[in-house]
This record gives sequence, structure tokens and C-alpha cells, in this order.
Amino acid sequence: MNYKFLFVLLLTATAACNFSKGVKKDLNTGLSTSYNGFAIEDAYMSEGEEGKKLSSNEVALGAQVNIQITGVENFKEENGKIFPGCTLILTDVTGKELLNLPDLFADAKEGLPAAEGKNLRAKLTTGDPMMAGQTYHIKCRFFDKKNTTSEIIADADLVMK
Repeated sequence: MNYKFLFVLLLTATAACNFSKGVKKDLNTGLSTSYNGFAIEDAYMSEGEEGKKLSSNEVALGAQVNIQITGVENFKEENGKIFPGCTLILTDVTGKELLNLPDLFADAKEGLPAAEGKNLRAKLTTGDPMMAGQTYHIKCRFFDKKNTTSEIIADADLVMK
């Protein structure tokens, strides 16, 4: 058997596949991210407009918390535009929904330039009815409106301080 040929064939088949399914876990903040249909480089939580990476899941009440996904690839393009969607849900420890935003990108009906889909961010400003000392769960789902099987789901617990 020609092993050199088999290796080249296997290498070619592997390179042709698009591995766009996986899981990432940020051990500092507890952010768990799964993706299917997309490829991503990184997923993390940050604080404020400047997007400073969080080193824990403790957040000051009144702060802006972001879920950021970088290096996103595989949006289905139409005329150089992509059509992202983003659902954001916040619940308390009992599972009661405090916030449910079905699509943070609803205003982008005409699509966005493809380059804008490389880095995605969902923003949440903490505050009333949240209380200091309590834990809340944030769940974010980014999706492709033109390819319903492609999604990124990220979630974590937030401890208000």
C-alpha cells in the first residue's frame, strides 16, 4: 500500500473540510461558548465601551457587560452583506426572565458589510431590577438570518457587586 499517497489524500480531504463546530470555555469568567456553522477565534466577556476583558464574573451594578466573539467566519453573504441576529436573555437565580431581547440587530434589515461580522458584541447595562450581591444568568445567541443552522451560543453567571 502506498502510504505516502494515502497521507496526501487524507491531508487534502482534511483541508477541504470546514470544521465550524466547537466549544470554548473562559475559566476566568465562566463564559461557556458553543458554535455551529461558524468558525470563531475567541469568546470573552468585557466591561464598558472600551471592552476591557473581565478577569472574573463579578460586575459592578450599573456597569456595561459585553459578550464579545472575535474572528467570526462563515456568514452567508448576499451582495457583500451579511444578516446577523442576536438574542439576549437575562434571568435571576430562579430562572425568571428579567430581560428578553429577541434581536439586537433588528435595525440592520438591509444587512451589514461582511467585514462587520468578524467581531460581534452583545451589550447589557446592569441595573434595576438587579441587586448587588445577587447572581444572574446571561445568555446570548448570535445567528445568521440567511443560514438558520449557524449559531453561536454564549452564557455565563454574573455576580453583581
